[in-house]
Amino acid sequence: VSDGVICLDTYWEENFAGARNAGLPIGVYFYSQAISVEEARQEAAFVLDTLKGRRLEFPVVFDWEDYYKNSRTANMDPETLNALAIAFCEEIAKAGYEPMIYFSPDLDNRLWDLELMQQQGYSFWLAMYRDTMNWPYEAQMWQYTQTGRVNGIDGDVDINLYFPPQED
Repeated sequence: VSDGVICLDTYWEENFAGARNAGLPIGVYFYSQAISVEEARQEAAFVLDTLKGRRLEFPVVFDWEDYYKNSRTANMDPETLNALAIAFCEEIAKAGYEPMIYFSPDLDNRLWDLELMQQQGYSFWLAMYRDTMNWPYEAQMWQYTQTGRVNGIDGDVDINLYFPPQED
């Protein structure tokens, strides 16, 4: 969290294979700690190198959070954050994957320029822990709880709903 070293989840290959073998649709997210556009591009390159061209059914998500006061991203300004997201998402899109932005309403209100992200064509994954989603933008995914239960998993689990894009 403080040094900016890019790390791969030690269960990445096992989880990917398990989801594919179970017939589940797959997407990936990257928890960014970038503080420059160059670092955001490096993070995207890391994700693409890890994917090795594998087929995904869901987007590649840019997940930036500021919950750690001592993180290297503390005191991020809105202009930089939005530039980081665009740089990451541009690299993902160039490789043929769908980019997405993950955030909570708290970050939306303080740092994100969601009009700009929509203009760029990026979809949203909203973490809003309520019974109903009341939000002024269209979200493609909604994380509505962080205390869900899933058979076979001990402890709390994030639960999400996916809203497929509507055909015109």
